[in-house]
Amino acid sequence: MLHRMSSIYHSSSSISIMSFVPRRIFPNYNIPLSNFKGHHQKALTRFGHLAPQIDLVLEVRDSRAPVSTTNVLFDKVLAHKQKLILYSKKDLSILQTDLLNRWHASNNEQYLFVDARSKKDAQTVIDIISERYRSMNPPPPLGLRLMVIGMPNVGKSTLVNSLREVGFSSHSVPGRISSKKAKVARTGGQPGVTKATSEIIRICEEPNLLMHDTPGVFLPSVKDIETMLALSLVGCVHTSYIDPVIKADYLLYLLNLQDPTGSKYSEYLDHPTNDIQELLHGIATTRNVIKKGNTFDELGMATHWVNLWQQGKSDKYMGLFDLCTIVESNGDSLRDIFRAERERVNGMSVSTKIKNSLGEDGTGRAKDRKRTAKDREYDLKNALFK
Repeated sequence: MLHRMSSIYHSSSSISIMSFVPRRIFPNYNIPLSNFKGHHQKALTRFGHLAPQIDLVLEVRDSRAPVSTTNVLFDKVLAHKQKLILYSKKDLSILQTDLLNRWHASNNEQYLFVDARSKKDAQTVIDIISERYRSMNPPPPLGLRLMVIGMPNVGKSTLVNSLREVGFSSHSVPGRISSKKAKVARTGGQPGVTKATSEIIRICEEPNLLMHDTPGVFLPSVKDIETMLALSLVGCVHTSYIDPVIKADYLLYLLNLQDPTGSKYSEYLDHPTNDIQELLHGIATTRNVIKKGNTFDELGMATHWVNLWQQGKSDKYMGLFDLCTIVESNGDSLRDIFRAERERVNGMSVSTKIKNSLGEDGTGRAKDRKRTAKDREYDLKNALFK
């Protein structure tokens, strides 16, 4: 755990911007690499059970951490399903589309940048889904069925509410749809607000589009502390889960790699720094909360600064929190990263459970599965869709 400074912090002499060199390595702190809960395992099982009924999957990832918020387990339980990838919180990200184009082109994957709160973006998503509906011959008799999935707190439930509001408003008298009717999914600033996969929700009547909202699902364990810290910076884990000063230090590390001039925190210091204690002291000084003896609330300043970036309090707080998207990654290297990640996850017990339930190919059609009573129940329910 990061050493606490209980005494006064004295800033050293100013560092020349021209001579400043950002850190290239972050300390290997002993932080937890798992936040996998019981309702995450339950949700994965439910995804597999519902998969035969689903025509299209909307996978939401945070565009500030596009690699860290990709969960390779989804491809196991929703094998061979058509997918539209939505990179949320585009108003907070500086992610370049050329990187994503190279990344997704070889897999023939369609993606879109969205703000889950934006009615305009919701309409774009509705239009893409509607085009998919019209291309189906014959059209699905029970309506086109969707599932929205993603890591915790990436904006899934907010997106569902926006889609429903737009989907109904476009075929109603303007202003007639009530907020009670539009908002069908609970939302919140912390992960874990949605804990169970919803029953089917109609998000549009013409065409007939129906959707399952789902809980955010974490990996049983992430591969390294950089991934866990990136997930904490975008809000995928609870604010109390990781030491705030470590998070603040990692944020400083990433910002210096993106902009070594120190402009990302220039309201607090007039020069760049690699020292989180110096920055926190500068934040306390700027906010006029220095106490007697020149001490300050270190945890409070770290939490305040991280929250500014996590919640995007202004246009200034736009960035990237995935190290591999900052340090000159390209589409090929990202594909290599996910190939290695799939191999790592294949060795986990959760993968064995998925294989027993859904079979080697993940479709739930194999006869030699080690099915539970719940698996057999859903096999009967899905007979119409297989």
